[in-house]
Amino acid sequence: MTSVVKPQLDNDIIGDIKNVNVIGTDKEASLYDVMNNLIAYKISKIFVFDNGKPVGIITDKDIIRFLFIDKSGRDFHHISAQEMMNAICFTVDSITCRQAAQMMLINDISTLGIGSKTKLDGIITKTDLLRYYASGNHHKIPVSDYMTVSYFSASVDDRVHKIIKKMVTSDISRLVVLDNSQKPVGIITNGDVFRVTMNINKMNIVQSSLSKYTEDDGLWSETGFVGSQMAGEIMSEGIVSIDPNEDIKDVAQIILDKKIDSLGICSKDGYLVGLINKTNILHALAEIRGS
Repeated sequence: MTSVVKPQLDNDIIGDIKNVNVIGTDKEASLYDVMNNLIAYKISKIFVFDNGKPVGIITDKDIIRFLFIDKSGRDFHHISAQEMMNAICFTVDSITCRQAAQMMLINDISTLGIGSKTKLDGIITKTDLLRYYASGNHHKIPVSDYMTVSYFSASVDDRVHKIIKKMVTSDISRLVVLDNSQKPVGIITNGDVFRVTMNINKMNIVQSSLSKYTEDDGLWSETGFVGSQMAGEIMSEGIVSIDPNEDIKDVAQIILDKKIDSLGICSKDGYLVGLINKTNILHALAEIRGS
């Protein structure tokens, strides 16, 4: 279990908050096994090993991108972990939490491996850094200083096929779902698409002739079991909204408590004017200095 210490911002090292219980799989493991492990352990990423050596990392986003691009028509048992894994960004446990946040932002990743290509001693994630940031004492920083004012959106009536295509081609992890009056009613993330796909898999549909996921006739096509659904059917309903003057430290705690990735910033008349997510908060940690 991760321990939390009161941040000194420039001094505390990631060795104090690292995770040492790393969930892993073998490079020859099938996509079916990888997906089941992600669901079973309620995680969004898994490390890949080759004879005990860390060789890659797979996230739910990687899986969605791979399946959208791959046109082989293979079922999930015939796709190996090494086909979709990405390289691990390694560091040492003596760097500061602030430096770790900077590394994640520079490399556009959510997890750092602590160790080397021969041995993984632990990991540090965005969530770990948020927990660290939320536990510290620092000057109040309003959400408005770091919120994202532009965001991708979809209508409740948009097909999931269209949404997946937008997420993959635009390299984004979430879409805000708007009703007919353009007010936010929910959000769709990579995790939502992943869970729906796994639910279909549990129905053994992926093992039938309809299991292909090519753009023309697969699960995520316009007529497929996943792709033909509407955004309103798979979205996580509602968006937790906050005031733009809220302290970003408190926002980090809300995200942790509710186990979500982002919060909405809404105007008084209910329209969404921005988002604040884990990455935005990492920017605050990466830039802030102890006094």
